[in-house]
Amino acid sequence: MSDRISSAPTDSAQQFNAHADKYAASEVHRFGASLPVLLDFAAPTLDDVALDVATGTGNTALALAPHVAQMTGLDLAEGMLAHARDRAAREGIANADFIVGSAESIPFPDAAFTLVTSRHAPHHFRDLGRFLAEAFRVLKPGGRLVIADQISPTAHLQPWIDAYQRRRDPSHDQQRTVQAWRELAERAGFPWAGETLVPYRLDFAWWTAQSGSTPETVQALRDLVATLTPDEQAAIGAEFDAEGQLTAHVDQMMVVRLEKA
Repeated sequence: MSDRISSAPTDSAQQFNAHADKYAASEVHRFGASLPVLLDFAAPTLDDVALDVATGTGNTALALAPHVAQMTGLDLAEGMLAHARDRAAREGIANADFIVGSAESIPFPDAAFTLVTSRHAPHHFRDLGRFLAEAFRVLKPGGRLVIADQISPTAHLQPWIDAYQRRRDPSHDQQRTVQAWRELAERAGFPWAGETLVPYRLDFAWWTAQSGSTPETVQALRDLVATLTPDEQAAIGAEFDAEGQLTAHVDQMMVVRLEKA
C-alpha cells in the first residue's frame, strides 16, 4: 500500500499517475489508522516548516498544514499532486505547496525544514538509505523525521513479501524489518528511540483493485499465498473464506519519530 511512492520514474510515477483517482478517493489512505499516530509523533506547531515526502494526493500534508507555518508536499507523480492541489484549494488551505521531486534527491537546501514526514511510501524507494540521508540533510538541528511504513514481520518472510507486493505493484521495492530500518536510520545519523506498530487489515478485493490488478495477477497473488505454511500465513494475517479463497491480509505499519541532534 502506499500513500505515494518512490523515485524511480519509469515504474513509480507511471503506476501512481495511472491510478491517481483511486488513491484520491481511498479512505484507507486518507483516514487510515497510521495518520493520527504519525500526527501525534510529529507534534506539529505553528513554528514548523514542514515537508511531506512522497505525498501522493496530499493526505498527510493536508492533515499537517493547519498546524504548521508552511507545508510542502513532494512527489514524482504529477497526477497525484494535481489531486492534492485541488483538495487544498477546495478546503481553503493556503499554506501548502505541492511540487514534483524525488525522495532520494530532495530539491531543497540544507537545514530548510523543522519537520519531515513520509507515510506509506518508503517501501517504494529504490535507495532508502539515500532518502534518510537526504531527510537528515534538509532538517534543521533539533528537527524530526516521522515515518509510517509497512514492515515485514521477520527477515525470513521478507523475500516472499517483496515478491507478493511487487507482483501486485511493480513499483514496490522492499518491505524491511524494523531492525533493518533501525540500522539504516542510525547509519544516516538518526538515533533510534523506538517504534509503534499499527495493524492494517486489507481487503484482498479492494487491495488488488486499487492497483488495477488483472485477473491473472489476482490469481498469481492467491497462488503465492498458497505456497506459505500455516504459520507463515498467520504471520501475514491471511484470512480465507469457507471455500479457502484469500479474502484479506494484514500489513503492520511501523510509525517512528527520528530526531536530528
